[in-house]
Amino acid sequence: MDLVEFLRARLARDEQIARACSGVPWKTAPSGTIHTDPAEPRDGPEAYVAKAENEAYAEHIARHGPSRTLAEVAARRRIIDDFEKRAWIIEQGHRTAELEAAQAVREDVLRCLALPYASHPAYRDEWHP
Repeated sequence: MDLVEFLRARLARDEQIARACSGVPWKTAPSGTIHTDPAEPRDGPEAYVAKAENEAYAEHIARHGPSRTLAEVAARRRIIDDFEKRAWIIEQGHRTAELEAAQAVREDVLRCLALPYASHPAYRDEWHP
C-alpha cells in the first residue's frame, strides 16, 4: 500500500462513519448536550447525539461532527487528486525541475495529511514528513 492508497482508505472510512451519523451539522446546548441541527426537512428532525462533561467538550464534539468530516474528506480528496494528476503529467515526459520541485511539495502535503492516522497499523514511518 502506498501513501495515496493509505490516505484514500482512511478517508473512505472517515466518510463511511460520518454518513452513518446522518451527515448533518451538530449544535450544542448550554447544558453540554449535543444535538443534530437539520437545515432542511429532508434531514429529519433534531436528534440527540451526546452529553458532554462540560461546554468545552460539547463544543469540540459539535465542531468535529459529521458535516465537517465530510467537508474535510472532500477537500483532502481534491488534494490527493491533484497530486495524482500532476504525477501522471510528469510520468508522461513533461518533466522539468520546477514541476518535480512542486510535486515534492505536494508529496510533503500528503505526508502531513497522513499524520492524524499515524497510529493506524498500516501507517509507515517513512511517510512521516
